[in-house]
Amino acid sequence: MNCKIIFYTAHKTAFCERALKKSFSELDLTQKDTAFATDSIMLGNMLIEAFGICDAVFVIGGLKTDDSAGIKNIFSKAMANTKLDEYKKLKNNLGDDGYVFRSHKQLLIVLPDEPQQIEIIMQGPLCGYIKKTKNARV
Repeated sequence: MNCKIIFYTAHKTAFCERALKKSFSELDLTQKDTAFATDSIMLGNMLIEAFGICDAVFVIGGLKTDDSAGIKNIFSKAMANTKLDEYKKLKNNLGDDGYVFRSHKQLLIVLPDEPQQIEIIMQGPLCGYIKKTKNARV
């Protein structure tokens, strides 16, 4: 499964990328690209481009902000008229919860800008979800 990582207003990019990629071999994920978005328009354009070539896109950051630039507000507006097959909140007892959205065969995964929390989410609920989703496609 091809994937892309997009950092959105993230600060710990190298550490977060390393934490995320620890799970890639187990999940048979191939990273195609890494990108950095500093505003919602840039993020939207990167997501459109990413879903043209990837089955999964990881967005890291933007969860701590609750204003119009916060990832929750951006995605709630962007997906208001989108038919999702599934949406899950990824519980994180150490900080901000993550989210996974599935539409057909594509996944959008939103994770906090904290390496330790990314590892916990990836090894916990998300790893099993990605495996289940991939197996259902075969």
